[in-house]
Amino acid sequence: MQFKRAILLATSVFTLSICVSGCGNESNANNKSSSSQISSVKKQEAQIVGSYRDDADGAAITLNSDGTGTYVMANPTQADIHDQLTWKKEKNNYIINLNDSNYDTPIDARLNEDNLSLVGNDEWPNQSFTRVHGDFDIDSFLKEQHAKTNSSTTKDTHSKESSTHARAALKKWASDHHKDTSKIDSLKATTDLSEPDEGWAFVDDNGTEYAIVRNGKVYPRPVIDGDTSSN
Repeated sequence: MQFKRAILLATSVFTLSICVSGCGNESNANNKSSSSQISSVKKQEAQIVGSYRDDADGAAITLNSDGTGTYVMANPTQADIHDQLTWKKEKNNYIINLNDSNYDTPIDARLNEDNLSLVGNDEWPNQSFTRVHGDFDIDSFLKEQHAKTNSSTTKDTHSKESSTHARAALKKWASDHHKDTSKIDSLKATTDLSEPDEGWAFVDDNGTEYAIVRNGKVYPRPVIDGDTSSN
């Protein structure tokens, strides 16, 4: 009888030890899986950290590892855009929020190797940036952009805002006036104006003029609005 009890006790202890060991292994596996997922997210977040420049529009963006950053754009006719921002990883893309009362809609950012794209929305035009390898100073970048603008100005013309500035102004005007903003990104910006004045004309593929933007002011054409009054 005592022998049977001893066998039963030994079997129970052995079974309990297997259960504890198995549960421990499962817990360790779950912990490793969770740690691996966190590590993967942090690695993806780290990929976007750095500075990027868009010389065509005179813009640059710096994204810090703590989820903050800075966006700048040189403007030859008005004050430069110089906004602080926050960013975060979301699914396959990144979301950028500018600390700017004029642009309160989150911006979708997509990274493809060294190319960063800001996808346009109702308030923001599409923009393409290239990663900067090495040191980057935002103030020096802005000075460089202004120097380029000044050197390209002829004696008969004045510096004017970039087409990106003008498109952003047009999108904001359309949003504020409850107009359809979906087509604005596809419009062509041209200086071949129907009126001889500085600014940008936005036309479709058929040459129909939707609006003229001069120094941040929007002059809508009948196709987009009922009159030609400024904003």
